[in-house]
Amino acid sequence: MLFAAVGTAIQWFWAWRWDGVSVEGGKPPLKVGTGQPSGGCTVVTCFYNEASQVTDFALRLKPCLKAARAKGLSVEVVTVNHGSTDQTLDLLEKEAAQEKDWRVLHVNRTREGKKQALAEGVAAASTNTVVVMDADCRPLHPHWLLHMTAEAGNAWDVHVGISLPSAPPHSSLRSLLQRIEAQRLAQRAVGAVQAGHPYLGFGRNMAFTRDIWDLTQGMEGHEDLISGDDDLWLQKAVLQRAKVKACLAHEGQTSSQWPDTWEGWRRQKTRHFTASVAYPRSTLFRLGMPGMGWMLLAAGVVHNPTGTSMGLAASAVLIRTLTFGLFLHRMGQPFHQAWTLLLEPAISLFRGWAWWKGQNSDLTPWK
Repeated sequence: MLFAAVGTAIQWFWAWRWDGVSVEGGKPPLKVGTGQPSGGCTVVTCFYNEASQVTDFALRLKPCLKAARAKGLSVEVVTVNHGSTDQTLDLLEKEAAQEKDWRVLHVNRTREGKKQALAEGVAAASTNTVVVMDADCRPLHPHWLLHMTAEAGNAWDVHVGISLPSAPPHSSLRSLLQRIEAQRLAQRAVGAVQAGHPYLGFGRNMAFTRDIWDLTQGMEGHEDLISGDDDLWLQKAVLQRAKVKACLAHEGQTSSQWPDTWEGWRRQKTRHFTASVAYPRSTLFRLGMPGMGWMLLAAGVVHNPTGTSMGLAASAVLIRTLTFGLFLHRMGQPFHQAWTLLLEPAISLFRGWAWWKGQNSDLTPWK
């Protein structure tokens, strides 16, 4: 009974404190279309052998540039070709020739990961507000930039955006689990921001000021890690007392292409785990709390399968499912998708597999 009670208490506490279901501090949402950065903004995207992405990337980005400029926001685009060996550079230069304020940088690839390319892109930005996303990301709405840059430098130094997987041509168990994983990561990131302890951001959709970037000295201190260009940098920014906000609005989100094979997804996840070795112990302990709670609940039910212990377990599942549904609703997703939280054990097994492979010297380059 004691195990079940403690496990339930952990789940209820997490739901209340970290599940991202309340409006930040009771404050009103950012005013989109007002308080735009006076110096404009720079969109920075890194490309490595992304020839198949360039044309569609430009096609989906241009409506955002047009909408932003129509509101008086000056926008430049910096695309970084990170040593591609295909036609990426030629295609980027073709797009730059057709669009004003679009520049292409060529950076020799001297190490794995995109930190080098990203740092060069940010250094080339001529504005104080920078918005980053990946080459395979697509804004969901023409007002994407207006949402991501609203009140930059005043309300926030770092703006954490959301990016969910693009709809696959054919549904599968893998694509379902990927969607759940992305939604849960978004919930963790937003919940941490609202709890006042940001630790997770997404290079697929994030904005920040050059002031905070320069204050943190960019990627210095973790250049050797393949991953961490978003979360480890955000943690450095927090140490510098950066103001961090989260953008939940559907119009401020992007979609991204996730790996289309189990092995590809596993390699992506293993690469992401490389950043966790640099996480503070307090953060790792906090992130382990829900899992510890579920294990205590399971032990309590198995050891003492009474109606009370099973009722406690059911209440824990119910509250976490409800908060998940409320979070999904807040970011424009169907509330009823909350039932997919019941598939969390399957995702946990997948995470364990990805982590184990990483511990066995599995090298996982950015691309």
